[in-house]
Amino acid sequence: MARLCIIREINSAHGKHIHGHTFRIEINFVDKLVNNMVGNIDLHEINPKIDEVIKKLDKTYIDDVIQTKATVENIASYIIKELKDQQNLYSVIVYEGKNQYVEVLKEEVE
Repeated sequence: MARLCIIREINSAHGKHIHGHTFRIEINFVDKLVNNMVGNIDLHEINPKIDEVIKKLDKTYIDDVIQTKATVENIASYIIKELKDQQNLYSVIVYEGKNQYVEVLKEEVE
């Protein structure tokens, strides 16, 4: 098995007492290596789809976008729901700051 990770960063505000963060987001795909590629994932196809989701979250009051409290768990779940049709999507990791993150597996999100 191999993992392909696509990394993005967003700057967004959240919370009852509005404050901002830089969130690092890692979107992970897992599959067997096929012709030296992870599950034949075409980066030219998947990157625009990921960028479309990330654009919705960047430079916003993120609670309004995901329509719930913007915890790192909820942000990761939102991204998974937005990308649910992407083949071999495995998990989304969201860092709040440099020292803490949450990883949510696709299989955990309804």
